[in-house]
Amino acid sequence: MAILYNLDPLKAIEIYYGGERHGVWNGDFIKNEKKRGLVVPPPLREFLENYGYLSINRDENGYHLFDPDGMGLVDLMAEDEEIHLLVIGALNTLDSETEEDISYWVAVQRDYEELPAALGEETEDGVMWSPIDTTLEGIFSVMFCSHLYKNSDVYIYGELEMDAVIEARGIDPKKMFPLQGHSQHPSICYDEESGAFFVLSQYEDSLLLHIATRKSPEEEAADRYSSVSNEELEELFAAEFYMNALNCDFNHALELLMEIISRMTEAGADEFAFTEKYLLAGRCLWALNRFDEAEEWYKKGLPAIESSIEDHPEKAESYFEAMANFYFDTDQTEKSRDMEARAMNVLLEYMPDDCYSIGSIYCDRAKALVERKGDPEEIIELCNKALEQFQKDPHDSGCKYEIARAQQMRGEARRRKKEMDKKKAENQ
Repeated sequence: MAILYNLDPLKAIEIYYGGERHGVWNGDFIKNEKKRGLVVPPPLREFLENYGYLSINRDENGYHLFDPDGMGLVDLMAEDEEIHLLVIGALNTLDSETEEDISYWVAVQRDYEELPAALGEETEDGVMWSPIDTTLEGIFSVMFCSHLYKNSDVYIYGELEMDAVIEARGIDPKKMFPLQGHSQHPSICYDEESGAFFVLSQYEDSLLLHIATRKSPEEEAADRYSSVSNEELEELFAAEFYMNALNCDFNHALELLMEIISRMTEAGADEFAFTEKYLLAGRCLWALNRFDEAEEWYKKGLPAIESSIEDHPEKAESYFEAMANFYFDTDQTEKSRDMEARAMNVLLEYMPDDCYSIGSIYCDRAKALVERKGDPEEIIELCNKALEQFQKDPHDSGCKYEIARAQQMRGEARRRKKEMDKKKAENQ
């Protein structure tokens, strides 16, 4: 292993997050290009697509970069020169004298490859723009360093003590210098062996060395989400499981979920709080065809669910119905019927007027039987029970749709039954 010198800040962010990503949908960029002529520069697009929704882009006192819908184009004239700005975000900071919050617009000059930055301040005469001594890359560097320092153990060394530290760490000082002329362009380096980041930055006329100690790559592999906050874990899971539902990587979703459950356990979370996570773990394992493990996770939540039916009937009904679907899909008919009955009992006792949910249980079971080419008579019976419930409130948009679905399934089942009866008669 070696020390990686003068990292691009986007590469440093990738290392920090261990390759995890959660950002802006690609379609948002395409939409703004077509409808508004707003083209997001490649490095900014890369940042937003990969990290736009992670906490590195949510610092209350610092930079926040917008998604394409929030960006804007500004054209200015300055000393007979036309300046084309792309407003990319905001900067929230404290006034050094009054300690009051100040907000600025942040833009880059889109005609220059280096993308020099500018700040816009709201005044009575409109927004006044001023160039600042950094570029888009410098903004990324500041965002990374700010986030790194807040979430690591950081040691700061001045020039007098820096040489000894550099020698002890095995750093080659010739390879580690901040970009001259830009105060916000530090040199970001990473020690692959220790997992520490070294940041050499220029402060006024002096150099400062920040060493942010973290877990080594081996430790990081065993605990790969140590750089990810609890909130980010939840967002990463939601992005994989819900937002990417059609192409969900259930192994990845399960790994995230196990980390969430582990942290909840360490924090001493209430047992009922785990039930949703157990349900999701069961669903992931079901999708991975690990049926025995899936059943164990589903069962983990039953005691807390059963003891809280009175306080949380909706949660209980949903839990029982999910288990019923699991058992039905894995050909455990009796267990499926038992869970379905529990779900129905909760609805009838605590939500007897919820005709949509009651009818949906019948309708969903009929649909599952249709997909398996099950007994048409049972399908017809289930559809009739569903229709009886939905027709109690036919003007409800949900019930109205389900009435049509149940009628269609019943009609197809009747036709299939008729064909089956005809073939049976012909064979006699």
